[in-house]
Amino acid sequence: MGKRIRKVPPKDAFRDAILLNNQTYIDYLERMKKICLSMFEWQNLPTSMNARFIEMCLYYNGQAALLYDDDYGYINTMAADGGYINIYGLPTELNCYSYRFNQRRSLYMTDTGEEKGKECILVMNNYERVPTAATTTLFATRLAEAQRTADVNIKAQRTPILLTTDQKQLFTLRKMYEEYDGNTPAIFADKNVITPDALKAIKTDAPFIGREIMEYKTEIWNEFLTFMGISNLSEKRERMVTNEIDSNNELVNLNLQALLIPRKEACRQFNEKYGLMGDKAIDVKVRSDLYNIVKQFESVTDDYRDAIREEEIVEEGLQNG
Repeated sequence: MGKRIRKVPPKDAFRDAILLNNQTYIDYLERMKKICLSMFEWQNLPTSMNARFIEMCLYYNGQAALLYDDDYGYINTMAADGGYINIYGLPTELNCYSYRFNQRRSLYMTDTGEEKGKECILVMNNYERVPTAATTTLFATRLAEAQRTADVNIKAQRTPILLTTDQKQLFTLRKMYEEYDGNTPAIFADKNVITPDALKAIKTDAPFIGREIMEYKTEIWNEFLTFMGISNLSEKRERMVTNEIDSNNELVNLNLQALLIPRKEACRQFNEKYGLMGDKAIDVKVRSDLYNIVKQFESVTDDYRDAIREEEIVEEGLQNG
């Protein structure tokens, strides 16, 4: 009877790769979520209301409700459609719910004459009431795929060869590779075990495409920022023409207004219904630091546009002269 060969279970590299894939995706998603949840500043909210929870409801559900409750006072909750659809495509009722709270309220309209405690204000993330989370999930998936592709490609630069051996020496060679992968300065092996004929190497010649992948990642990230209404032009100014800069600014502004206008409309209705004016009126705006960044970028753009115009005038003068 021949000698029995002990089979060595392979290292669970697939499991580790899946774990790293998930961690990369979650990391990008959390980065984007922080941006989405901190873009807008709610002003003069009653102390019983919570701006963070408003933005979380809009991010995950696409809508929220503002209302007055006899027990809690002014509050904000999650909202689900109820009743029937009115002529403007909005629900006539909302199920206003949260943790330890659930009430059905009529949607506020200025001509209904409903009592103060019977209505609620609908806050929309955008006019379609689509959650932001749906889109950020897609962007995070693409970024994670690109990053993991870059990781694998960079790894391939360290191991541009395929090793072949027999089953008897598989365990020994795997331990040697772990030392190699850990940047061990010297690797030792038994010359009677590892012979020149026992080990063959095949070149994989994996091309380095890390730079192209990182540029692709930048494009995805910039597309996400544009979707959120945040200025993101990273290309060098001298490579851009005025029309390209203006077009990007317009698109960024439209996306920002698509999020801001529905929020401001909810504030207007809330102030109108509950008679809040002056310092007591609630409002929402883009956070001042983000607004300053946008203004600074516009200032740089204006300076660049003026410089281009000066060059054109000089060239025209030389040609006419």
